Amino acid sequence: MRVSFEDPKTGTARIEACAQGRTNVRTISSALALMPVLVFAISSAGCGSGNHLVSIAVTPNPANISAPGSVRLQAIGKFSNGTTQVLSSANWTSSSTAVSVSDTGLASCSLGGGPAVQVTITAGVSSIAGSTTLICAPPNP
Repeated sequence: MRVSFEDPKTGTARIEACAQGRTNVRTISSALALMPVLVFAISSAGCGSGNHLVSIAVTPNPANISAPGSVRLQAIGKFSNGTTQVLSSANWTSSSTAVSVSDTGLASCSLGGGPAVQVTITAGVSSIAGSTTLICAPPNP
């Protein structure tokens, strides 16, 4: 976040806030309204000029497991400077109740019988998400 004073006599300030490569610009003319913004600006110094998450890939892709098995999935983040790294935290979801996913990315197949099911497992951070296809098969006879 960048704050620049356009007119110190009236207290008008120009505020640039960014998130995930998008920038919003606002002008505030009240000194009282500006106080929380200044606190936020100090706590998020460097906004707009730093490295930020641009995409997520989930591995392995695809994955196959048989009940009652599990597989460890990883969310790999790609950043604006081109680097990648395993994300230590992500919001994991499954498209089917046949597969549960822990907050650490451990996907567990609990299919009791019937045909195998194809499930989409998604890892998300803020508004950025990636997914993998997982085949959950019933137990081997």
